[in-house]
Amino acid sequence: MEKRDSLKQEQVLQKPMLKRVHCNYLPVSNLEVATKWYQEIFGLKARKCDPKEGSILILGDGQWLFLLESNEKRTSNFITDQWDGKGYEMFSLTFEVENIVELHKKLRENEVDVEPLVDQGSCGLQFKFKDPDGNKFNVWQDQITT
Repeated sequence: MEKRDSLKQEQVLQKPMLKRVHCNYLPVSNLEVATKWYQEIFGLKARKCDPKEGSILILGDGQWLFLLESNEKRTSNFITDQWDGKGYEMFSLTFEVENIVELHKKLRENEVDVEPLVDQGSCGLQFKFKDPDGNKFNVWQDQITT
């Protein structure tokens, strides 16, 4: 009995203290324009849009995407040599989607800065795009379902 209690206590201690990402914050140059773009392109609903407090958009799983006007030109991207070659402009978020082919098509039709759709084998289908402010994102789908 003592050994089982000890094992249970170890499992509790090993459990990560961070549960999940609840929200992400993105810099934008114009809150109203950016909110409208995310709503129209991705069908996101705005929980609120307040010029003094930013905009909260709700993703399909309930996660929040905050848009905040930046005081200077800035994106969520950063440069690294540890991902896809020297000086690679890295994205800060990967969005999981259910129909990557349809989304890729919609972004191209709306003249969004979008890279080709790539089959990464065991890493699924992926592509990268930038929003109008230059924030770069990755889009991922585990597998195509028919």
